[in-house]
Amino acid sequence: MPRLNLDHLDISDFELRTKARSLGFGRRLYYAKGNALWLKTQISHRSDSLISSPHAELGWQHELDFYQAHASSGDLNFFLPHQIIQQPFKINHEQFEQALILVDAPAHFQIMPHQQSITQIRQHLLQAVEPLICLQELGYLHADLKQEHFVNNQGRVCLLDFEHVQILHQNDLHELNATPRYMAPELFQGQAKSLQSEVYALGVIFYEWLSGQRLQATDYLDWAFLHCQRLKVELPQHLQAFQGLLEEMLSKQKQHRLADFQAVKDYLMTEIELEEIKL
Repeated sequence: MPRLNLDHLDISDFELRTKARSLGFGRRLYYAKGNALWLKTQISHRSDSLISSPHAELGWQHELDFYQAHASSGDLNFFLPHQIIQQPFKINHEQFEQALILVDAPAHFQIMPHQQSITQIRQHLLQAVEPLICLQELGYLHADLKQEHFVNNQGRVCLLDFEHVQILHQNDLHELNATPRYMAPELFQGQAKSLQSEVYALGVIFYEWLSGQRLQATDYLDWAFLHCQRLKVELPQHLQAFQGLLEEMLSKQKQHRLADFQAVKDYLMTEIELEEIKL
């Protein structure tokens, strides 16, 4: 992406687009219509209205460190084109020390599956798995998979928001910083995140997209009851080819779940292809 002139950021017509409930965490997202760019910053140090939480500051710095450590590798396909700013700059008359600028990209799961063939749906799911395999091969878990964290950029799927990214098999991390909607049953029991819990989260994303319905729960305990006991995969008749895949991704016992993202890809490449032949 073309590098921005920092001297012009203060007059680049950036609009604050952070959701109100997220402002208290101290991170801010700005969007520039003309340039179609997102600018992600920590909270302004001169802001009188917001106080950034230590947890949010750690997450923000963790993400920035991850970009700096790996974004120079040309063979990594999960990063959006971006620019890192590490010098003081102003925007909307506020002073910041550092920022991450990302190109604007449409959501991967904004396309609905009901008008697509099984082959097209399979390809759409495979595209979402590829960046996760790349991340896995690098030795990391995203650790915060959500539907909105998958975007399209020039024909490839990229991931967003690496604030919780962690090294594979780092079993001493037991922070409860996951979103209940996507939490595997074992996470509610205090176990650490793993490739199997990531597969479960992706299974929830796939299930909601394919079924056209969002899972519903009233509070944390209700989410725990849903994932640990009540959740049952039920797809429409014309999407039954994916029933087995989702059952293996959403197994309540992680030892019965697909082991990793390569296993998800293999299932899509073989079992779903056999289902297509039957149809």
